[in-house]
Amino acid sequence: MSRKPLRRALLPPTFPGAMMIGEEEKIAVMEVLDSKALFRYYGPGGSLSKTKKFEDEFAAYMGTKYALAVSSGTAALCIALKAIGIGSGDEVIVPGYTWIASALSVVACRATPAIAEVDRSLTLDPEDFEAKITENTKAVIPVHMRGISCKMDEIMKIAKDHGLAVIEDDAQSCGGEYKGKKLGSIGDVGMFSFQLNKIITAGEGGGLITNDKRLFERCVMAHDVATLREGPKVWWKFESEPVLGLNYRINEISSAILIEQLHKLDKVLNTMRRNKERIKKEISDIHGMEFREIPDPKGDTGICLMFFLPTPEKAQRFAEALRAENIDGPGYGTHVAYIPGKHDMHVYIYWDPLLRYSEKMCPRTLALLGRSVHMDVSPLLTDDDVDSIVEGIRKVAKKIL
Repeated sequence: MSRKPLRRALLPPTFPGAMMIGEEEKIAVMEVLDSKALFRYYGPGGSLSKTKKFEDEFAAYMGTKYALAVSSGTAALCIALKAIGIGSGDEVIVPGYTWIASALSVVACRATPAIAEVDRSLTLDPEDFEAKITENTKAVIPVHMRGISCKMDEIMKIAKDHGLAVIEDDAQSCGGEYKGKKLGSIGDVGMFSFQLNKIITAGEGGGLITNDKRLFERCVMAHDVATLREGPKVWWKFESEPVLGLNYRINEISSAILIEQLHKLDKVLNTMRRNKERIKKEISDIHGMEFREIPDPKGDTGICLMFFLPTPEKAQRFAEALRAENIDGPGYGTHVAYIPGKHDMHVYIYWDPLLRYSEKMCPRTLALLGRSVHMDVSPLLTDDDVDSIVEGIRKVAKKIL
């Protein structure tokens, strides 16, 4: 006879922005369709571009002078690298735990990604970042992975000492902070993804922010076939040399959705933070479980809970047992961050489309990920859901730890 799981059903989905879609997004989309002006620079209507409105509001929210909406997070990375001037023969340092696009964008610019270790925050290790710098290194991409910040004070100092550009990859942590500053606003340029899994979403889409006017102009050119324009007849004056670019423009429907999603961002973050804080408080006394290091706990988005167990074997058993209790749900779900042979393109060892990377390249990263249990924290969790998560973790810990 099969054992009855603790929960009758899986946890709510963790697609934070998508689960918040409501009448506001529907009305915004219909405004664009009714105007028949689906392109930001011109059309039959005379209304303000939704893309321009989103960019203005996004820059204000992030505390930067400039923002640019683009077609995807990967596009944002490619644009930022081209704007900075990354090209053939250059090296860009990327952590070994991030979505493959962080490294893929470097290759797309004909440069080489140099893979560095992560530390107990599971973000870029400042010491190994500095150790991987060579005479060919031109930039670093610190990735604010799974909802929390990197150690940006240390990273910015190292980058400044070595004359390196800093591109913050904030695809998974939109709205998070580090010491009072929004993630993405600290380096030379910050990038965002608005793909379905992300904290705010239009299904696809991306964004860039910066305080550097010259760099912003170069990003604009890189995203729009080397042009600078406000409308069909008004062209900006070039204050920097032209940058060859492709078409990475976003459409007005996506921007309309993102305006409404941005208005909901703080509510989503506050809900996830509250849920995560309560879970952590209720399980903090469990012996043998160590929470992931968080460089700035106040700035944590709260999108997930990650903790280390003593061995990879116990981590895998723990995750399997939680799933058996239905402590799991659509999204990234409950899993171990790295299991040898289980393909996951968030881990550098599986970036085969780029290069064949050795396990010896970043062994500490693989060791930490192999002991890391990941759990989503949905903004839709009820108090009863949180109670069941706590009960499930404590039940499993009693058996395995």
